[in-house]
Amino acid sequence: MNTATEASSSRPPAFSVILLTLAGLIIFGAARSDAQTAEVVVADVTESTEAAAPSLQSDPTVAELEAIIAEQALQISVLQEQVAIARQATLQSEDRVDSQRETIVKFQQSEGFATATREAALERWRVGYRIGGGQNLSAFENVILPCESGGEIDPDAAVGPTDDWGRSQINRPTWKNRFEELTGLVFEDWIRDPLLNGYMAAVVEDEHSSGLNAWTCWRKR
Repeated sequence: MNTATEASSSRPPAFSVILLTLAGLIIFGAARSDAQTAEVVVADVTESTEAAAPSLQSDPTVAELEAIIAEQALQISVLQEQVAIARQATLQSEDRVDSQRETIVKFQQSEGFATATREAALERWRVGYRIGGGQNLSAFENVILPCESGGEIDPDAAVGPTDDWGRSQINRPTWKNRFEELTGLVFEDWIRDPLLNGYMAAVVEDEHSSGLNAWTCWRKR
């Protein structure tokens, strides 16, 4: 009896064994949880590092920046050359315009231009005279016009002392109303126009009772 009792008391009770087992499981679980947490943290750090790596790699290096600056400097140089070429072309164009203007001014001041201008004005007078139905152009060109206004620098601008106007010296008191009736224009503004002056000379020739004798120069020829 005593021997059996001692043997049974030397073994740990079943309850104690269970407690020890549970404690071991808890410690093992905690250690395992810590290990997993550590793995997660390491994984997060690794992912963050890998995510940041491309950003660091995308930043240009000093050599790349120098290359970009050099390229932009080259582009600026090309633009400056183009601007210089455009400016030179503009200056050359202005020089040509000045030269042409000088040539025109010289021509306008030449006797040839004055002669051409006078001939053009006389031709306009002839056209107007024909439109008006004039029948004695040679009488006007050879006798009446040289006498009436031929001494003027600008025959078309002539206004005589007896109130006679233009190349063929149309008398204003006598013919003003008729001119304005036929043309619808103000006598003083338009009678010196070569075309209208020639037209009115033909009208006077046709409507005056003595025809060409309306001009003193024709009567005294």
